[in-house]
Amino acid sequence: MTELDPPAYTGKRRAGIGGQPRFVFAAVLVVVALMALLLRVLTGGGSQPEDRLSAEPLGPLVPTGPAAMAGASRTGSPSARPSHSASASPAASTAPSVSASAVAPSVPGSPSATGTAAKTIEAEAAANRRPSQMTVREVSAASGGRAVTGIGNNRILTFTGVTAQQAGEVTLTVAYLSTDDRACWLRAGRGSWQHVRFPSSGAWDRVATIALTVRLEAGQNTIEAGNTIGSWCPDLDRITVAPR
Repeated sequence: MTELDPPAYTGKRRAGIGGQPRFVFAAVLVVVALMALLLRVLTGGGSQPEDRLSAEPLGPLVPTGPAAMAGASRTGSPSARPSHSASASPAASTAPSVSASAVAPSVPGSPSATGTAAKTIEAEAAANRRPSQMTVREVSAASGGRAVTGIGNNRILTFTGVTAQQAGEVTLTVAYLSTDDRACWLRAGRGSWQHVRFPSSGAWDRVATIALTVRLEAGQNTIEAGNTIGSWCPDLDRITVAPR
């Protein structure tokens, strides 16, 4: 039997076998790159939600956190309709006080150590800063016959026109109306917020007052009243700033 020699080896077959893995590897790289690009597009270019939200405007600066929520009143509405009961008489208004010591009476117009004369500002005064959600209602027992309701729920009523010639402490008297005990945040000037308890005045058409000590800065000051989301202040009639 005659044996045939194998055909001469040209190297083409080896090149074909060796080139196939390189082609597959390149194809895998392309697929991975396309998937990475698609994932980046779907996630918004890699930006985080915090980056997009940081440019949004902030809401009213009402105190928040555990301390703010601890004693906040959580009523379902800012105030119920006034009862107009016969027992609610302006002369019978109660006057609970949160001050540890009695507040000495002051002579209207007399300056204090801060150079601040006694001054009363109505809650409904046009110069005050009042969000549109707050409304003015008629109350015969209130000073000027009107009071402001809807204070709180992350909204602030700002009393303006309080002036002191120099920094110092004064007595702030707040006249309010509420059928139940409520708590509200108050701040004078650029000072710290105070969490103040307002005992029930007895009816929505009955006025009560509390007195506390606050510090004013020299020059123009504001008195602010507000509350956290879902919590309401009592309706406010007026404030009086007087020498201590």
